[in-house]
Amino acid sequence: MSEHWYDRNGKPCYEVLKADGKSMRDTNLSDARKLGLVPSVTTVLDVLNKPALTTWKIEQGIMAALTLPRLTDEPESAWLKRVREDSGQQAKDAADEGTRIHDAIERDFKGLVVDERYRPHVAGVRKHLAELFPHVNDWVSEKSFCHPYGYGGKVDLHSPSTGIVVDFKGKDGDFTDGKKLAYDQHYQLAAYQSGLCPLSNAVCANVFFSRTHPGKVSSHIWTVKDMYEGWHIFQAALNLWKAIKKYDPSIQAKAA
Repeated sequence: MSEHWYDRNGKPCYEVLKADGKSMRDTNLSDARKLGLVPSVTTVLDVLNKPALTTWKIEQGIMAALTLPRLTDEPESAWLKRVREDSGQQAKDAADEGTRIHDAIERDFKGLVVDERYRPHVAGVRKHLAELFPHVNDWVSEKSFCHPYGYGGKVDLHSPSTGIVVDFKGKDGDFTDGKKLAYDQHYQLAAYQSGLCPLSNAVCANVFFSRTHPGKVSSHIWTVKDMYEGWHIFQAALNLWKAIKKYDPSIQAKAA
């Protein structure tokens, strides 16, 4: 997964021009140092261990190994490479479908035409949000920002009047298996909330849409107390990121 970066005005700067002056490539830390860019919330949080994600990746690898037969006389190293590629492809396919659904939700909130295939997903999310926050009618989709502390981001959905921030995530299944959905996403939500609605004292939510069962939706509400906890943890992660990368965009901002 490539890193994401933002300029001082909160504008995404995910790609830069290659040396040939004709094509683009992913922005990296070296570019950020030169251009004074800030890392995204998710880029910062990559410094933390994510047990749920690690477990999921392990399970994908196990499933690939169980379903991918070893060829006759195939060296173990070659088979393991195929297993890794197969498990990675499954993850990519799931992520790509999640991105398409996510884009459909964004388009709907922006009043744009939505692909017919994803109308049930969008309708399910809309209905669920109306049940969670019946009095909110000023949702803003995909707003980006740059925080003075030296990080940025683009927020799935937020309500300027209440300070509520919502992040969408895709999952397989219909949410009836009883598995826990939310673990440490309040770190991310708190960083977003501080970037767009500082000191709002508002709850936030993760809304999970099913990639495999159109219209099935679940959610987790994070309390105000949870958000304060998430903000403290994110700040610690941000300081750790700056120390590891030896790059502090907030210092450059003060000096500018």
